[in-house]
Amino acid sequence: MTKRAWLGVLALAGVVACDSAGEDKSADTGLTTSPGQTTATGTEGADTDDAAESTTGGASGGTSSTGTPEPPIDPPVVFDFGAFPDVGAFCGAPNPVSCDNEDDDPWHAMGLNCPGGPQVEVSPFSGRPDQLHVHAGEFGNAGAFPPREGEKMVILSSGAASQWVSTVGGTISTEYDDGFGPGQTDLPAPMTRTPVSATETCADNPALVGTGDCSNTVDVQYAQGGSAYDIAFMSFSAEVPANTFGFTYDFAFLSVEYPAWYQSAFNDMYVAWLESEAWTGNISFDEFGSPISLNAGFLDFKDVPGGTFNDPECAGGCTAPELHGTAVQGHAATRWLTTNAPVVPGETIGVYFTIFDLADSQLDSGVLLDNWLWTCEGGPPVTIPG
Repeated sequence: MTKRAWLGVLALAGVVACDSAGEDKSADTGLTTSPGQTTATGTEGADTDDAAESTTGGASGGTSSTGTPEPPIDPPVVFDFGAFPDVGAFCGAPNPVSCDNEDDDPWHAMGLNCPGGPQVEVSPFSGRPDQLHVHAGEFGNAGAFPPREGEKMVILSSGAASQWVSTVGGTISTEYDDGFGPGQTDLPAPMTRTPVSATETCADNPALVGTGDCSNTVDVQYAQGGSAYDIAFMSFSAEVPANTFGFTYDFAFLSVEYPAWYQSAFNDMYVAWLESEAWTGNISFDEFGSPISLNAGFLDFKDVPGGTFNDPECAGGCTAPELHGTAVQGHAATRWLTTNAPVVPGETIGVYFTIFDLADSQLDSGVLLDNWLWTCEGGPPVTIPG
């Protein structure tokens, strides 16, 4: 089956969430992830509530240098060019441990289940075996996609994942038509495209947690294609350590749907889903507050030397040497991005990394995954450039 005729540009939804206090978020303050001093009762993390950081605040605001309370962030920031919000006075998050030099276990490649490191209970992989690939070393050859932790990264794909590396300028089209498609009009449970409200997210009203997609972002992009094909996802559950209020991980989205089917119904998507007492729903966003998809944008690297009428930015041509030497050459990708999401100490969470085609099973998309770790940063989910 070939692509059907151009279906027109569909309206996009989502806005850039802003800090109502108008504060400068350009400074990179980093993350507190390692335990600090040892006390009589155990090991505590480093104190992150310094006066220099006190104007950042979190969902509940902060305190200025004059001692005046700052207003809370409203609406919540879902894509941020600054640091993650600061919560808590000390960090109990376990030290990350790297072990991906030992084998090709995908969880080891992401920094999980290494001896002495953070442990999770993994679920069986959902998809065809070759939709998951562990890649050693840099992806591409221009320094844009080195491993973020250890020596390896995971490639999750709606097609054959290893082809992203081995097929230069290819299409990765395998048309799996797996058990979740064609005709899958929602995501496999517990994921759902159902918004929790027409007017509020769970950041606005925590009572909505557990009633659907807390971010209200999945449905707008998903509806452009209407049904998913070739779904693949990897997932795990884990007990949140004491004095740990969040986790982070790094990802980059790739698609060969660009440029030919950009802004069409063939809006392939990547969704990272969290099941927590603090949040249920999508946790990774682009700069417009939308989930990661072809049409939602934030494609940093576009490689169409001949130009494309579908994307005004590249009407005269775009070149991205960062993608050369891979199957994304001639197509598009984001840079490395980092997501932070909230959790509740002591609870058991579920995390799902999901990639799929929309509207048909031709021309595939993928995601690079690496560097998962516990942190002390809470607040609503936020994504920043990696």
